[in-house]
Amino acid sequence: MKGGHKRWDVPDTWRDAAEEVRAHLCALRGGAPFLSPSDALLLVGWFERGVAVGDILRALERARELRRIHRSRYPLNLNHARRHLGRPTRGAFARERPARGSEPVFAPVVRAMRSVPGRGPARRQLEHALVAIDLDGEPAVRQALVYIREFFDVAWIDMGEEGRARLRARARAELGDLLSLVDEGTAAALIEETARDLLRQTYPTLSAASLWELVRADGT
Repeated sequence: MKGGHKRWDVPDTWRDAAEEVRAHLCALRGGAPFLSPSDALLLVGWFERGVAVGDILRALERARELRRIHRSRYPLNLNHARRHLGRPTRGAFARERPARGSEPVFAPVVRAMRSVPGRGPARRQLEHALVAIDLDGEPAVRQALVYIREFFDVAWIDMGEEGRARLRARARAELGDLLSLVDEGTAAALIEETARDLLRQTYPTLSAASLWELVRADGT
């Protein structure tokens, strides 16, 4: 990475991990497809301390969830995830973790998805990809999240302008008078973040916390 005239030499594993975190943050909030300088510095500090990528992704999702409850006036960034690192995060399988048996570890996710109407090509592709994952532990979760981010990107595009406009209208209604307290750019960012979250809420099992619960239930 480069910053001004200073070159930062970081391990390739950090670069790959940083790309995962960047992709997940941008999938959650929409907007600019890059990390801010302050986010990048914070992320390097976490890597230096040995914070796992999976912990960061779950913390981001927890931060996003609480921000909607408390109606935050600032778009999601890595600093919002800081206080959630290492804390338990409940997913869709928190109350009852399905016994795996001989089925693929993410088969319960696929079954849950099939209860949602509108099974198009992108969703079928995601279902096939999830049950084909042959990894354990955090690598399995991280690979699944790659497929899930791709699915939501395609789903967002496939909704068309009319579908996205409906979600943004719902987002504006949810944000309410909060939008009058921020500038135009921030309001647009909050609307985009909330609209994307409304889409993700259609599939509650497609979260890092839910995937992790299945992996943990498998004894890894």
